[in-house]
Amino acid sequence: MGGRGAGKSWIGAYDLLRRAKPGCLYLIAAPTYPMLQDSSIRSFESIARQLNFLRDVRLSSGTARAVLGNGAEVLFRSADDPNRLRGPNLSGAWLDEAGDMDEDAYLIAIACLREGGEQGWLSATFTPRGRAHWTYRVFGQDRPDTAIFHARTRDNPFNPAGFEDTLRQQYTSAFAEQELAGKFVELGGTVAKREWFKVVETKPVCSRLVRAWDFAGTPEDASGKGDFTAGALLGHHAGGWIVLDMVRRKVAGGQIAGLVKAVAAQDGKATEIVMEEEGGSSGKVATAYFTKELAGYNVRPVRPSRDKMTRFLPALAQAEAGNVSFLRGNWNADFLDELTAFPSGAHDDQCDAFAHAFNRLADPLYVGFSMA
Repeated sequence: MGGRGAGKSWIGAYDLLRRAKPGCLYLIAAPTYPMLQDSSIRSFESIARQLNFLRDVRLSSGTARAVLGNGAEVLFRSADDPNRLRGPNLSGAWLDEAGDMDEDAYLIAIACLREGGEQGWLSATFTPRGRAHWTYRVFGQDRPDTAIFHARTRDNPFNPAGFEDTLRQQYTSAFAEQELAGKFVELGGTVAKREWFKVVETKPVCSRLVRAWDFAGTPEDASGKGDFTAGALLGHHAGGWIVLDMVRRKVAGGQIAGLVKAVAAQDGKATEIVMEEEGGSSGKVATAYFTKELAGYNVRPVRPSRDKMTRFLPALAQAEAGNVSFLRGNWNADFLDELTAFPSGAHDDQCDAFAHAFNRLADPLYVGFSMA
């Protein structure tokens, strides 16, 4: 169990290669096939070749497997559907990035450890996901026949200089304990704290203004279900960043453009407009439509390439440091409630809009999130 860049995949691959017995069958699994191909298999193949211990490897998605120098065979499988791990009798299994797998993947894998009538072994490499996660229950509670080893990001001497410091600046202190120190930390809904966000009465002089939108074509209804369309207005000033306004409405898809245009007229043409672009051709069509409708305004699309938490963390790191404030308004309470419930709350639309606006202000070239 270790932090980001601690060398977990390298360790898992090396461990399997050292423990593989002649003629026996082993399994390497990752949460998705892209993760398996891009990380687990790369680490395994690189080390096996360095040790001159790889006889053959075939990496087609349906039959990915390798044969080692002693005749041991290794199967590669994605755990996105845990039932795909059923079938073979194994002498050992390595679950890479187990923290992103369902517990069923673990339960199915251990039931396969029976090759030749002997009990096989299982290893898991992962960044912890809190005490509520199955990995804590299985590996973190000193159970019989189980050992856990910790590795911090800073313990890997092969990381670039300043690697951990760069990441730590983007994380809150609690998230850094999980992602860098490799500890079981219960984040729950406490990833953000109310006391980080001071409320001010007067708008400061801002050098840049950005209104970022997160769209949801959900009309107002009695059920209260469905997502909101949210638009966060942020400014950058000498003392940091300030949330000046938050629009949060349930509107039908055809009414969103009217809402955005009305708010843009209120904000003024000096305010840059950022909107999240969905993947595929439909997202580009929507962006083209909004850009035309908002002629005369500075409109920029962003297409996120990382998960919500990763996009959100740079803003939270600055908030924890006391550099993010709110202008007093009737929207403060709802936004704070959503912030302090993230990522477990019922809604995250305001959080998404806030993250996009902050990232655009912090980096004028921001068009999504691509930090390693």
